[in-house]
Parts: sequence; structure tokens; C-alpha cells
Amino acid sequence: MPPTKNKSTKTSLAKKWIRMEETELQQAIVDDCLPRYPENEPPKPVQVDAVANLVKGRHTFVMAGTGCGKSRISEMYYNLFAKTKKAVILVLNPLDALGDNQVKEKVAQKYTAVNLKNQNFTPEVAADIQKGTYNFVYLSPEVFLNNQTFSEIYHNPTFQDRLALIVVDEAHMLYSWGLVANKEAKKSSAHKRHQDRAVFRPSYGDLGRQMMATENTPVLLLSATCRPIAITEILKSLKIPEDNIHFSHAELTRPELRILRFPMESSLKSANDLMNMFGNKKEVNSEDIVPTLIYSGTRNATFQVMKVVNSAHGTAGEEYNPDSALIRRYHAGTGDMDKDDTILGYERGDFPCISSTMALGLGQNWKRVRRVIHMGRGDPSCINQMIGRCGRDGKPGLAILFVERKRKFGLNTPEAIKKADKQKNDTRMDALAITPVCLRIAFSIDNKHGYIPMDTNDLNYLHEESREVNEGFARCKCSNCFPEEAQFLKVRMKQMNQSNFDAILNNPKDVPGPLPEEQPKIKRTRVTKPKERKLRPIELQVSLTLVKCFNQFFADTYGRPRSFLPEELFGPTEADAIAKKIDQVKTKNDIAKIIGGEQLEGELAFLQETIDSFRAGPDYQNYLREQEEYSKHIDNEMERIQNLKRKIPSASASAQSKNPVLPVQLESIRTISTLPRRDAPIGEATPVTVQATKPRATPSQVAENKRLRAEKKTKKQSEDEKKRLETRKKWEADKIVLEELKKTYTDKRARLG
Repeated sequence: MPPTKNKSTKTSLAKKWIRMEETELQQAIVDDCLPRYPENEPPKPVQVDAVANLVKGRHTFVMAGTGCGKSRISEMYYNLFAKTKKAVILVLNPLDALGDNQVKEKVAQKYTAVNLKNQNFTPEVAADIQKGTYNFVYLSPEVFLNNQTFSEIYHNPTFQDRLALIVVDEAHMLYSWGLVANKEAKKSSAHKRHQDRAVFRPSYGDLGRQMMATENTPVLLLSATCRPIAITEILKSLKIPEDNIHFSHAELTRPELRILRFPMESSLKSANDLMNMFGNKKEVNSEDIVPTLIYSGTRNATFQVMKVVNSAHGTAGEEYNPDSALIRRYHAGTGDMDKDDTILGYERGDFPCISSTMALGLGQNWKRVRRVIHMGRGDPSCINQMIGRCGRDGKPGLAILFVERKRKFGLNTPEAIKKADKQKNDTRMDALAITPVCLRIAFSIDNKHGYIPMDTNDLNYLHEESREVNEGFARCKCSNCFPEEAQFLKVRMKQMNQSNFDAILNNPKDVPGPLPEEQPKIKRTRVTKPKERKLRPIELQVSLTLVKCFNQFFADTYGRPRSFLPEELFGPTEADAIAKKIDQVKTKNDIAKIIGGEQLEGELAFLQETIDSFRAGPDYQNYLREQEEYSKHIDNEMERIQNLKRKIPSASASAQSKNPVLPVQLESIRTISTLPRRDAPIGEATPVTVQATKPRATPSQVAENKRLRAEKKTKKQSEDEKKRLETRKKWEADKIVLEELKKTYTDKRARLG
């Protein structure tokens, strides 16, 4: 808590503003704004109402749709202060990109502003903030809570005197951070669907305490999508009682947006449904493509989207071009310079499309965007934010939702959703994917009541439908209200460009020209990868030898490594791959095909020499002799089987045979017949079909069989004992190799750890 100070030193409004009655105050705010902004952008009632509440010192929560001008409220409030007061507005942003965008807008309007980041928060900037040089100071929650320099500025009495307002932009993000903080997000599939939705904020619980460490400074919360449960949790985290905050509501529905929902024909991972959204470069040039944002749930998916879009446009491979004239990507892991290049390039019109996660577009006031595509099911609140990026210039916008037909472990039928808790995030996500009601009304009800309706007889649905009629909204043309027209629009997407976008969007059936042919869906057979077999003892020895020798070769070539280890060039993975094909490696080219080429000069030649040396050694020669002996043994057994087959009489003659084949001999034939041939692959057996009728045994033959069985039992016991001793002897030999392998991996972990 800052030290107690004389209230007269606190920056405050002129008394004329504070003494005005509500109606008079609102009219005075309008009069103050009119000369400051263009004639076609007069102050909106929600903006005036919010500013009037701030003048009275009330905490204010503004709920207004995307593109409603919520960020202008702080400007209007700042304009009421005398310039000599040097008032400061503090704005908390969830994303650095949003702060950068808003700083540009403020500077363009002749305000002074700075977006505090670790890169630019220098002592000089800190001193300027202290002196009131900047009218608006944007910063992330990390800087607000954890930066020591800013903490000293924030609790300084001089800065506290200048602080006129604290703004929390995109306040619904506080609810997402809360889900992460209390570990509820781990149970929510909807939360995991948006990878960059809410980075974990470790000091989430301290945000309210830090914000309240002020004196007579109101707090302004801004959001376009905030369900009742989210509002309750946000106020709880900020330690603001509900009776101590005023809510200013504006229209949350965007009637200028046309929402189309299409079930996906291909998998979400492949993103191949985008193939029908973009025309070939021969038909539509890159610069003529409708400005589009494509949102994916994960960072990896953003690259796959780029591949599909380039493939559809006939520019396959351009996804690797950082200066692509068609599409680039943006996510939380993108480098700062690449982020700046992407944002600036898109604003200049250098390329028409961006593949992004939710890290881009939150609060961005881009009037260029006309179309937004979202891939896969997702949280309705997040999707509402994303589709709100388009149509900000007052012209119609197109929002396309590609949803999976079924979600694993999800609620995929209306009956299942009606039985579930409709307020849960996962239920809302699945309900949006299959609800048959008007999608525009569905988003409105989710915003106001926290659930997606599944029936047009829902009471809240009927109230919202009636309200839209009374407000004079144009009839909704979503894919549920006009399904046939939505399919026409889907087919016309390839023809769509900036010049015919409005015509196709309004009347897709009346657009001249033949319908583009849809590419037939290609059924692909899923290939099951074979399980990798374990290395045999001789292969283990080869692998160990290669790794050990390469480490020595690396040390002889480079000396002691500094920035990387030899295992990064050639390690156990590459050595195991060579060992499994040791019998097939003949030249350096064979090695190159296995490990992908040479990373170190002389590497292939060295490995070839090492392999040749190992082959000439006693271990490999013993292995070859064992293989040869085994092959001869199989040949002898096969020859014996063939001889036995010739001696087996036919079924009619066997009863009169003087020397019939004994049962023991038949059993031997059946056992030996399953042994592999010499030319058969290892592990496969070649059964020999033997058709013979068992002859009737005489008393002398029964006695002989008993004697043979006793001899066989004694012989088996002797062989088992011999086999046990041989196994033990072999294990002792292999143990040395395994211990050496264990030592190698242990040393590697010690070096890396």
C-alpha cells in the first residue's frame, strides 16, 4: 500500500465534471468528443455511459461486441483531464501484439504511448513513465506483477498521483488464466483446443491485490465475450464486490457477419477441407484473394494449413518461403522480428492470408479482414472472438467453421448433449458443432447465459429471436438458416476474390459462370508401421563399436567439444540403424542411405573402415560360422524330411506293410517340417504338408514305442541340461556387451544433464 498522501496531490478531473448530473454529464461528454473524432464515428451510448461512470469514480465493466470501439473509452476519459495534469492511463494487455497495435493507433491520434516489454523497458523509459511523458502505458501481466523496475514506479507516490485509470483489456482472459491456475483446464478438452489461448500466469491470484493498491483510481474492464460464470470469477479474482462495479452493455451480436458451419470431409490433422476454399493462381491471383485469417488449435497445425493453402493455389512449396506473397503464419512461439514482419506486411497488403493460433488478432482493429476460417471444434467464446476479427470496416464479413463430425469421447448427438451439464465448456463446444438452431442466436445466448441452445423452443432462444426482430436486424443467413445457399457459397469459394466477394456472399446462386468442379475425395489406406525388432547380440556389439569409434574420431578431429556433442552428429540411433543392416552394408553409399548423408567430412569413409574392421574381427567371423552351421543343419533336416516322406506308405498299403512308420517317427516328421528353409527369411517357417494314415500297432510295436519314449525322455533331459549350460555360457558372453552399452548411455546422460 503506498504511503498516505494529501488527496489534493492526486490527479483529478475539474470540479465542473464531477458536479454535473448524470444527463448533463453525458451530454457534456458527447460535446467534448464530437470535434475530436470523424463525423461518421460519433460517440456511442455505451462509450458515453462508461465514461460517465468513470467520472463518478465507479469501477466499470463494459460488455460490447467486437469492433464496438471499447478501446476508445479510455481516450474519451483521458481527454477530460487538463493537459497540465499529465494524467497516465495504465492498460493491461494479454498479448504483446495487441499492445503494439494499440500504441500505433494512439500515436496516430497524437497521444504519447508505450508498450512495455522486456526488450524496451530501459531505465530511460522508466524515467519517462515516472515523469508522465506517456499518456498511455501498455504492459503485460508479467511486467505488471513481476518486474521489479515497474513495481518501484507503480508504488511511487508521484506515479500514483498521476495514475488516472487502470484498464484491463480482453478481461475474459482472466477467467482462462484462472482455469489454468486452479488446474480445471487439465480436465477440459475445450481449453486444450486453443494452444495459445492462455499462457499460465503464476501470479494470477496477486493481480487483484496489485490493482487495488491505489487510491481513488477506477478500474475499467473490457470484454466482448464474458459469460455470467466468467464475470463472477473475474470479479472474485480482482476482489471487487458486484455491488461496487457498474456494467455498461452494448450490442454483442454482429448482424453483418455471415456464419457458415461445415462438417469436415477430411481429418482435422490434414486440413484438406481448405482445398476448396482457395482458387488456383491461374484463376485468382494472390493479391486478389480475399483477406483471410485461418485459425488452428495448435502451432504445428498452422504450418499444415500453409501447405494445404499453397497446394490449392498451385504454389506448392511456398510455405517454406518467409516472404510468401500468399500466406504466412503467427503463433506464440514465433520470433519477435517475424511477428513484426507478419503484422506489418499484412497491414500493408503484402499478402492476403495468415495462418495463426489464438495468439493473433485478439483485440486487433484490422479493417482489412473480410473472411475468418476456424479449423476444428473449439470453445464458443474463443471462436466468437476469432470470427469477430472480420467485417470491422462496416462491410459484410464471412465466418467459416469447419467442425469434426465426431469427437473422440465427445458428445456427438443432441440426446447426449441434453443430458449433460450445458454450462460445461466441453458440452458447449460439442453443442456448437451440431446444434440445428440459428448460429447467430446461439452465440448470443452463449454470451448472455453461458450455453448453446439445441432447440428452437428454448425460452432464451425465443426471447433473443424476438429481440433481434424488434431491433430491426437483417435476417440471419447462417448455414442453419439457409443450408442450401450455404452449400452454393461453399462451392463458389474458389471463384471468390476481392471484387466479387460481396456479390457471391449475398447471392451465390446468381453469380454468373459455371460452378467449379469439386475434387473427388481420395480414399487412402492407412499404413500400419511394422514394430521395430530388438537388436541381436552381434548387432548390439556393432552399434557400440560404431558409437565408441566415432566419438574418438570426433575428438581427434575437433578436440574437446564446446557447443555440441558428437552424439548430435552420430549417436546410438544412427548406429542401431546401421547395425540392423550390417549384412547389407557394402559401400559408403549404403551407409549414407541409412543415416541420411554425411554431416562431418570423412564421416562415411571412417564408418566404412570401422565396419570392415569389425567384420574382419573374431566376433563377426564366429557369427558367420554359426550362421553357416545353422544353414547346413537346416539343409540336412530338410533332406531327412524328404527321405521320410518317400518311406510313408499309402493309406491302403499301410495296414499290410511289414515295416510301418512308427508314431514316434511321424511326430518327428511333423516337428521337423516346421523348420525354416535355407532361403526363407529369419523368423519364418516353411511347413511341409504330410498326408499319412497312422497304422495299427502290433504288441511288439507297442513295447518298442514304450522303450523309445523312455529313451527320448532321458535324451531330452540330457539335452535340456546341456542347453541350460550353453545358455548360461552365452549370457556370460553377452553380459559384457550389455554392460558396455549401459555404460555408454549412462555417460551420455551425464554429459547432457
